Amino acid sequence: MDANLTTYSYVAVTNGVISELGSGTAPANAIQIPTGAAIYPGFIDSHSHAISFLVPTINGPDGSPFWLNLANVNVMLQPPCPAQPSCFTPTTTQDQVINALKSAKPNAMGWVLGWNYEPSRLSCNSNKTYGFLCPNNFENENQQTALQQMDAIRTDVPMMVTSESGHIVYVNTKGLAALNLCPPGSDTTKCYAPVFNPGVEWKLAQRGQLDEDLAVYAVSYIIAHMNEVMKTQNDPLPVFRQLITSSTQKYSQLGYTTVQEGAANPDVIAAYIAVARASPLPVRMAFLDYIQLPIGDAAYPKHIAIAAALRDTLASSDMFLAGIKLFADGTNQGYTSDMTSPVQYTNLNKPFTDPTIFPRQPYNGLADLDVNGLSQVVQWSHAKHLPVFIHTNGNKAQGNTLAALTGNPAAGIRDVIVHFTMPTQEQIQSVAQAGTIGVTFLMNDFYYYYQPLCEQLLQASGTANLYPAAWAAASGLHLGLHSDTSVTPPSPLFSVWVASTRSVQAPSWMPSLLPQCQTNRTNQLISRLQAIKAYTSDAAWLYNRDAARPGITPIGSLQKQYAGDLVVFSADPLDPATDLSTVKVLYTVHNGKVVYSDPTGSNPVVWPN
Repeated sequence: MDANLTTYSYVAVTNGVISELGSGTAPANAIQIPTGAAIYPGFIDSHSHAISFLVPTINGPDGSPFWLNLANVNVMLQPPCPAQPSCFTPTTTQDQVINALKSAKPNAMGWVLGWNYEPSRLSCNSNKTYGFLCPNNFENENQQTALQQMDAIRTDVPMMVTSESGHIVYVNTKGLAALNLCPPGSDTTKCYAPVFNPGVEWKLAQRGQLDEDLAVYAVSYIIAHMNEVMKTQNDPLPVFRQLITSSTQKYSQLGYTTVQEGAANPDVIAAYIAVARASPLPVRMAFLDYIQLPIGDAAYPKHIAIAAALRDTLASSDMFLAGIKLFADGTNQGYTSDMTSPVQYTNLNKPFTDPTIFPRQPYNGLADLDVNGLSQVVQWSHAKHLPVFIHTNGNKAQGNTLAALTGNPAAGIRDVIVHFTMPTQEQIQSVAQAGTIGVTFLMNDFYYYYQPLCEQLLQASGTANLYPAAWAAASGLHLGLHSDTSVTPPSPLFSVWVASTRSVQAPSWMPSLLPQCQTNRTNQLISRLQAIKAYTSDAAWLYNRDAARPGITPIGSLQKQYAGDLVVFSADPLDPATDLSTVKVLYTVHNGKVVYSDPTGSNPVVWPN
């Protein structure tokens, strides 16, 4: 896929880079592909959390899993049950969640752990009432706090449940105590204190709800504990090794050649380096460094300097530090995105209506960093020639993010707005005029979560142009599409299908989509070609790797001297007659080496819906 969409009959790769693109007879030693198959640049992941992709697959010493899979989205792309040995059945009700937690045998650490719980898509009775109208979901306290609900399920062991968004964790009393949290202002050499909105986060934690950096800390704490239980003298990183190896292999099987670890830290990056040293990974890794410190901490700019040094260290490897990760706000499904008029959250209950926790009423979300905090980190990062990737969902957070980025441009640096859920056309134009800002849309979220967002959280007026890819494409923006795995499954062709159809899931356990939500659905269609560019040439632009630079081999295009990253599909995704749900990956080639091979297409496609 070059700028002219030239079609070739073969691609030659020498010493890891594309050396020839031919239209005649292929060389004698060429790998022959079936008639109808198509070669594309290897797909580029513009935002996900690869290490958390397959967490529920990790077993303890007794062979039983550490985590219960509570997901109602097939994130891990498992075959539908009753396939064996591993299959997927969606969790559809809150009662299923409660019963699974009640009956679970404590794992090898003595915990009960639930993974990827999502209340906004769970039904609560036979007439298909669902989501935050249910009286017993952990997030929206219609009757009891999350802590009270979790304690009502069991008090015999520590218990923790993660949300599908990754921004919220729920705990019972024993789980809260075991995580070794402490209030703001404590000596953090002995415990972990909340970083962003510390007063609010601490009050929520006492109610059993851990938000934002507390959620990241809690999951990291548990995974580290899992590794301690499993490590041996010969292998100090067994859990990290399995998570990294299995997830990167799965990404490769889906046609990716570049994958992102979207909220890493030096310890996680060190684990990747150690695993890759023992056995090279089948993909190129891009890291975002997430610094869990208050902006006012004198150590923050020092950590950015450490990140810059790490970037230089990784320069000669098949990994790179893509930038600094910032959170402007949280998640729409969790009511923690930062909103302003005309968007207003609806169906709110406690804790959000409690003025002792959220003095600003009516509640309309919460910023992790305001425009001043964002601007300060942008300046520090740019001073070290590091871009920033800013997570933003709410319309107020998007305004703050744009002000911070457009007010602090730096030559040669491309910053990225991650998610960019509900920008106005004026904000899209602001990005286009800057010329140095890219965006990446969580298109799968539209498929899975449009219904609860439109019907329960933001109403039709607030969801009229979610993930406005058509506006972005028409304005000439470089846009990526991403899965945010483990929020949604990392299937790139599925994202292409969603972006080019604006399809919305209609689960059997939920009611039909309301008429007022039908009219907004297809406002922002883009073509398959535009969507595939979002996984190839445009995604390469986001990483500033779309053209050769000193020390950088470009990616994302079939051109001479570009990286030998290719994916061979069983049929051409750009052919309108091709059903994307049937397309298989026959080969994935990374740096000129075949890292995945299924030449006959014998492996079944697991389509996420």
